[in-house]
Amino acid sequence: MISKVLRKLRTLYRLVLEYKDLGSLTVSLMEYYRLKNSRSHKRIGRRLLVHRLPHGLFATTISEPQYLRAYVTAFDEIYIMKVYERLSDFVPNEEDVVLDLGAFIGLYTLKHFKALQIFTAEPHPISYSLLIANVKLNELENVKCLNYAIWSYSTTMAMYEEDFLVSSSALISEWHKDYHRKQILVKTTTLDELMDQGIISRCIDVAKVDIEGAEVHFINGGIEALSQGCIGRLVMELHKTVVNPKTVYAKLRELGFCIVYRLQGYDTEIVYAKHVK
Repeated sequence: MISKVLRKLRTLYRLVLEYKDLGSLTVSLMEYYRLKNSRSHKRIGRRLLVHRLPHGLFATTISEPQYLRAYVTAFDEIYIMKVYERLSDFVPNEEDVVLDLGAFIGLYTLKHFKALQIFTAEPHPISYSLLIANVKLNELENVKCLNYAIWSYSTTMAMYEEDFLVSSSALISEWHKDYHRKQILVKTTTLDELMDQGIISRCIDVAKVDIEGAEVHFINGGIEALSQGCIGRLVMELHKTVVNPKTVYAKLRELGFCIVYRLQGYDTEIVYAKHVK
């Protein structure tokens, strides 16, 4: 019990140092813990919930359990545990161009709203609508939203919607297959096509990639852009039940990346890589 309290106090201290606005932070954390403690409740009907984020922006989501659980999980990863920011030079600054693949409703994008420009992609239609709503709610003019799944080629294919965490919906049927509720048709594209067509109009300084088991397909569809250094720093979540991390590391090294950090999880692993040649 004492160790748990100490962990929470350390987390709070770190957040106070990071955000400095104690008022916004207090309101955000109180609402976060309320959502976290209520996310297992029965379905209460679909309605929009608005949550104030630690830096004063707002995020909206849906009150359905699969969205509440996904929201709290994403908030945990991005704001509390900071799994994509364990190295300081992978934290986007105001001069960086950012790519957010697998954005869900845009929490990573909202956290780094001060970046020079953000390209953010989410294939799930409802999550994408919430992503758009969050960008408009906060009047972010530097964010370009893309309604695509990132794959090794462009097509229309089935996405397996997850009933427990909607943010874990995937193109890979084996990922969390026991939780699949239904299939949704989504459009796919590749990193190379986004670059070649000018949809992503400039090179990326920091890319966050969380695409639920499609990591190898992302690499295979972006060989030209990746090998040319169009992404300088890459932080990517690997889903180990469907992707062999060693395969990913080998491909990244072939394309000129150096693996600089690995964050181990139960069935995931987050890799930090820099393009060096």
